[in-house]
Amino acid sequence: MTPLKSTYQILEKYNLIVECHEGTLDIDSYKNFKVKVIDNPSYKNSLNYIINFKNVDFKMTPNEIEDYVNYLKQIPKIFGNKKLAFLTRTPNQIVPATIYKMKQNELNQTVDIFSTYESALNWLQTDLTSEELINIFKELKK
Repeated sequence: MTPLKSTYQILEKYNLIVECHEGTLDIDSYKNFKVKVIDNPSYKNSLNYIINFKNVDFKMTPNEIEDYVNYLKQIPKIFGNKKLAFLTRTPNQIVPATIYKMKQNELNQTVDIFSTYESALNWLQTDLTSEELINIFKELKK
């Protein structure tokens, strides 16, 4: 198993948090990462997300995903109208993302799953271009 490497960048100009994940994603490592993001002084609960799961191997059960959603419900700081765009490419990534999408209905967010940067950015209605997003992901992977 490759350990999870999670990085992010807050782009206030675009009202966006860009997350990039690589390796094996389990529920505890993702919870720890989310706490780090929320604790960032630039974090706002209205920021939209684009989350790159394309290089992730999910190791979590549907019950763990539901537990994660319940965990998030206990953190008032995250509540706010926002959109989350998940980038995936394999069934191992699509299934957990879909389960999360189905379970999170009380979190006041809209979630959708995409295979291309362009479609995710269009859905988020941001001025960030695909080329800029690719460069951000390259920087985050360093």
